[in-house]
Amino acid sequence: MSYQPGEDGVERIAAAVRAAAAGLELPDRVAGVIAGLTGLPGEAGPRRELALRLGELLGGPALVAEDVHLAHAGALSGPGTVLCVGTGTNVLAVGAGGTYSGVDGWGPALGDRGSGYAIGLAGLRAATAALDGVGPATALTEPFPDAVGGTDLAALQRFYRDPHVVARIAGFAPVVVEAAAHDPVALAVCDAAVDDLVALAASAAARQPDAGRRVSWSGRLLDAGPQLRAQLADRLRERGLDLVEPAGSPLDGGLTLLRGAAPYERVLERLRGDG
Repeated sequence: MSYQPGEDGVERIAAAVRAAAAGLELPDRVAGVIAGLTGLPGEAGPRRELALRLGELLGGPALVAEDVHLAHAGALSGPGTVLCVGTGTNVLAVGAGGTYSGVDGWGPALGDRGSGYAIGLAGLRAATAALDGVGPATALTEPFPDAVGGTDLAALQRFYRDPHVVARIAGFAPVVVEAAAHDPVALAVCDAAVDDLVALAASAAARQPDAGRRVSWSGRLLDAGPQLRAQLADRLRERGLDLVEPAGSPLDGGLTLLRGAAPYERVLERLRGDG
């Protein structure tokens, strides 16, 4: 679930969970529920209300968490740093002692460095610069009209009015990543994104000295981008960090968190305090 301005998200998230649960056969007794959300309500009151609603829907005590917590527990199940990279970027380092630090997560206007949105926006802007003759020629001009729905004023107005414009921009990122294999402009965009992700990982890891060298990831952007991962691994190695394959998914991480396994006891304690 993504954040939507003008709402606390409780109704929309509860409705989505209700629809998903309608197709499941739930056990008679649910020991616990944890929801990892990109659009986690920021205020404590709505978070508690959402946890209560989810508990009522699914028949067990519920916790709500940021998606990066589940991503970390799934990918590493232990100390290290995880890059949660999709439309946005959120990075979490967890130390062996259970303390943790996050960086970015600022959203598309203020952060999300190295994200699908950042890559997509840079690619779209490179295409318009090429079309205007103020930037280098790029293969990105060819898919540009389809990405924004056209190049005339009416198409651009529809594009900007789209309530899902951030997701649409992020949807151009795979086009840029694919073009990077043969287009210098797209390659430069991807290089800049990798530099940003390396800087974020290094910053998060430095805040938790007992997090160790391991860095992993979660999210479709890096899952589908082997060239991006190769670049990321090389540049992390230069900073004394090792890129490792995710051990599991955020769904696996949810179970790890609910069990309160080390080193996630403090994360679980905080989540229970929020509820």
